[in-house]
Amino acid sequence: MVWITEENYEEQMHKEVEPYVYARMESGFFEREKDKKLYYEHCRADDPKGVIVISHGFTESVRKFTESAYYMLQNGYDVWGLDHRGHGRSYRNNKNPYVVHVERFSNYVEDLHYLTENMVKPASGDLPIYLYCHSMGGCIGAWTIEAYPHLFKKAVLSSPMLGLSFGKVPVPVVYVAASLKGIGDKKKNALKTVESFPKEPNFENSCDSSEVRYHYYFKKRLSDTALQTTDPSINWGKQSVRACARVTSLFWTAKIKIPVLLIQAGNDTVVKNASQDLFASRVKNCELYRVPDMKHELYMTDSQVLIPYWEKIFSFLG
Repeated sequence: MVWITEENYEEQMHKEVEPYVYARMESGFFEREKDKKLYYEHCRADDPKGVIVISHGFTESVRKFTESAYYMLQNGYDVWGLDHRGHGRSYRNNKNPYVVHVERFSNYVEDLHYLTENMVKPASGDLPIYLYCHSMGGCIGAWTIEAYPHLFKKAVLSSPMLGLSFGKVPVPVVYVAASLKGIGDKKKNALKTVESFPKEPNFENSCDSSEVRYHYYFKKRLSDTALQTTDPSINWGKQSVRACARVTSLFWTAKIKIPVLLIQAGNDTVVKNASQDLFASRVKNCELYRVPDMKHELYMTDSQVLIPYWEKIFSFLG
């Protein structure tokens, strides 16, 4: 197993990781709904023992998980991922290129289900299929394994968005304000004015704990307008609040039949750890694994944290 360290990180990514991953990759688009194209990537391991489907977070893309895919491939897993609608190269129904909009949160769930059922399964034969999720992708993943209990064999939820954090403002206040503000077509508007993608990096206020990993992907975003989403629409906020309440409810958590590994970032200011604790306590077979002092994006930490993080995941998947 080759781990990528902080020393000469970008050089390692450009000379080792990217060629390794891209040589095994095929990509394209699929349509679950007419004229709504969703971008996907599929990387083939040399001798696969299983398959991992990636569900990325808010304003991200599957391309952000190139280093993650590198570790998955080395460990013998085929890797699939899609850019969720409103993200990356996938379909968008909002004129503002920096704003993520969704009509219904369930659209994300049905897109993920379609990819897995109609593309991943036929290509995978008898290989077991696992789910790896981050943040918003974790809420999508939780909803998916509740609605489709036998779609995946196991699921990893990394810093899942099971409750949103708005600082000192209570969630119900935010929801009511968004409902009043987002009437009709205004629901596609951003919660705040967004006119451009920032040209200067801001690691200190990012969700990452690894500075070299932050700068590597920030440069990718600067050079690719498809990766420059930054903010939610009003309706995205409303839909996400409702989705978090749904997936953590007693009724829906009882539907989960597969083993779940929930990995929690100790210094997370984006999502609520209390909501993750509630979810873990309600799911019959859920292991809660805490990573102290780290920020939201656990797959973007330094090696001393990142390596045990992935070792825990691969041990859980088996």
